Amino acid sequence: MNLNDREWKLFFIGELFTVERPNARNKDDYEYGTVPFVASGCVNNGVLTCCKPQVNEQLDKSNCITVSPVDGSSFFHPYSFLGRGGAGSSVLMLYNSYLNIFNGLFIARCVSHTCTEKYNYGHMGNKDSIKRERIILPVDKEGNPDYKFMEDYIRELMERKRKQYYIYAEKEIKKLKPDLKIRGGYNP
Repeated sequence: MNLNDREWKLFFIGELFTVERPNARNKDDYEYGTVPFVASGCVNNGVLTCCKPQVNEQLDKSNCITVSPVDGSSFFHPYSFLGRGGAGSSVLMLYNSYLNIFNGLFIARCVSHTCTEKYNYGHMGNKDSIKRERIILPVDKEGNPDYKFMEDYIRELMERKRKQYYIYAEKEIKKLKPDLKIRGGYNP
């Protein structure tokens, strides 16, 4: 699949997504647990730690793209999480019923590409400003975002990477144990 074979179009984020903020939360108010605590940050998908939710606390929904208002970094989250909320640097959450892990990864990169150069501590994003940001996405014949193409593109990319990793690991194992027989070779 080639990105250059597609037609692309600009979309306002607010046209495609519902933009939400998480409830006011601070990681220091939680015990260590198993639920990711997502905050503004450009590494580790914005996950600071894993926490134990408060009794009856509602988690932020999975299948969402978070955007850091501090630096514009964006990540797709296929899991429910506790989002940092409250102050100006709380994450922004983008929801759209078409998102899945594959097209979500594609779109998160597009959002990040747009926002990382615009936002910083002196000029942070907010719910309204993120809605006005424009991202460029591949489109279908009707001019709508081509979610299927984005999904297929990322699936193909992941499969190529998986194959590269397998071949690399196989070579490294052979260096360590030259007599070891590896059955079947690469088999996805």
